[in-house]
Amino acid sequence: MALTHEFAWSASRARGFGECKRAHYYQYYGGWLGWDRDEPEERQRTYRLGKLQRMNMLTGNVVHSCVARYFREKPQREMEAEELSEMAADMLRKSFRESQEGLWRRSASKYTHLAEHHYQEEVVRDRAAVAEYGGGFVQRIRDCIRGFFESPDLAWVREAAPDTYVHVEQENSFDSFDFEGTKVFGIPDFAIQDARGLVHLYDWKTGGPSKNDAFQLHVYALYADVEWEVPVERFRAYDAYLGKRQVVACEIDEKSLDEARARIRASIEAMRELHFNADEGMGDATPFPQIPANSPEARTCRSCRFRELCDR
Repeated sequence: MALTHEFAWSASRARGFGECKRAHYYQYYGGWLGWDRDEPEERQRTYRLGKLQRMNMLTGNVVHSCVARYFREKPQREMEAEELSEMAADMLRKSFRESQEGLWRRSASKYTHLAEHHYQEEVVRDRAAVAEYGGGFVQRIRDCIRGFFESPDLAWVREAAPDTYVHVEQENSFDSFDFEGTKVFGIPDFAIQDARGLVHLYDWKTGGPSKNDAFQLHVYALYADVEWEVPVERFRAYDAYLGKRQVVACEIDEKSLDEARARIRASIEAMRELHFNADEGMGDATPFPQIPANSPEARTCRSCRFRELCDR
């Protein structure tokens, strides 16, 4: 069945829309249908750029995948920390080689394409630079996996029986839920039910805290209410900063959920004002302004996957 362009919202889309509307245009409109070799080269190029990752993003994806693998394997066997750590490091190295060898030219959706390689950044200029740069991310992976296994706050989660799991993240899942008629993407990492019937949701983090963490957990609370029929009274949510071995509870109640709903509505309204059907063409990027090149915010352009389209 052919894909059709439709409006959808997520916390990450809202964050990107707030940071740079032009990048939002490229990601969700300009590059739409760009996987089709019959589309104009401009559209194909935008699509390929939209698939770029940076090493920190790739590292987070690898850790998420391996922690989910631990829970999926639990009914048959319990994976050890060293096994999971080596698996994660191997996944990172494999993805790095894919990008280095340019396999993404065969399929941008199947193979990793790193922005560091695409933009020929100094961190990958030679073998010594690669060893130093890549080694730091391998170490971050090892620290996060150890943090998962050694955090006292996660002991009960690791030891729990699989039949208490409410949700385990699946590979390449694009599940969504309905929020007042809008499709919302916001799939949790892991959730488990305790003996009292409370559902505890954990969001795995490979970096440090950010100002959007609590809001994301509120989106998950809405997901839990719609998809699992778990009301806020029975819901608990945590950010687990694995590398730091810190688990931080987020206070969620009806009042804070109402505030989150209002924030989502406002974001959806702003995004819908610029929405158009990209099945009919690339449209006009003009209503999606760039970040002014001489503004303090323009520092984010240095890490933007689309910066070549803006001559940044």
